[in-house]
Amino acid sequence: MHNRTKLCLLLILTFFSIALYLTWGLGAGWQFALNLRLKTVAAIVVAGVAVGVSTLIFHCIVNNRVVTPQALGLDKLYELSKTLIIYFFGASALLSMNFIMDYVVSLALMLGFALLLYRFIFKKVAEQNIYFLLLVGLICATLFDSMTTFFQVLLDPDEFQIAAYAGFASFNIVKIEIVILALITIVPILIYTFKNHHRLDVMALGREHALNLGLDYDKTSRTLLILVVIALASATALAGPMMFLGLLVLNITLELFKTHRHAMLLVGVILVSILSLMIGQFVVLHVLNNKTTLSVIINFVGGIYFFWILLKENKKWQLS
Repeated sequence: MHNRTKLCLLLILTFFSIALYLTWGLGAGWQFALNLRLKTVAAIVVAGVAVGVSTLIFHCIVNNRVVTPQALGLDKLYELSKTLIIYFFGASALLSMNFIMDYVVSLALMLGFALLLYRFIFKKVAEQNIYFLLLVGLICATLFDSMTTFFQVLLDPDEFQIAAYAGFASFNIVKIEIVILALITIVPILIYTFKNHHRLDVMALGREHALNLGLDYDKTSRTLLILVVIALASATALAGPMMFLGLLVLNITLELFKTHRHAMLLVGVILVSILSLMIGQFVVLHVLNNKTTLSVIINFVGGIYFFWILLKENKKWQLS
């Protein structure tokens, strides 16, 4: 099947999933329910674009299908920040915080951490920058996770439940102001990425080939890394941590589209990301009746898919 045909089918499936989610079981108060679902769909589209684009860009930099931007530890930092607010100021401070201020503070915190990490890492030898960055990111993620657990066990049961909920991705309560802020953040990144998709094609060839073709690899990778952090931080601040979503959508996209043209891969990964989130949210709302969160569904499916990838790659290594 041609790649353009696959894109058309993905587009049809995405619109069908959105229409199904919006119209399924509306009932008597359909206007109120439809208004809430439209906000959810808007948030899912923005978050899906952010996660899809950031994951594909990061794949061009590290050239690894298993390592995703979540390895930098931004999700864990987000959870830690919410827990610390509850621990020092109480759950009422977090619940009463202005939604726009919450988004801006979360985005600034994650971006500030990533820039500090970036500034420290890129003083090292150029060839080892990315791999050293991933190593430090994984260490920081483990540290943030341990600190989050430590402070959470010191909270009373009610505050602990609120802190634990902050660590899960959810589209049940969506503020349109935050969606607009995230959209303003994501659109310039999206435009820049599509405008420079040919650079991604060269970056994906590896450092040596990119340098031979005349691309300033180090400068480009630094710029792209900053864009990845901003996009991922926006998605996390909008909906919460979604650890395995990037891994899931990236590998599905690369399996569907056997091409190195990132102009097509960008559209594909965005559609796969939105479709995955729509299916997950449909299951949460209409099948499980909001008894769980979207991140639980994503982590369950993504975790199984992750182990399947490892087993498949292990068989390839054994055969070779």
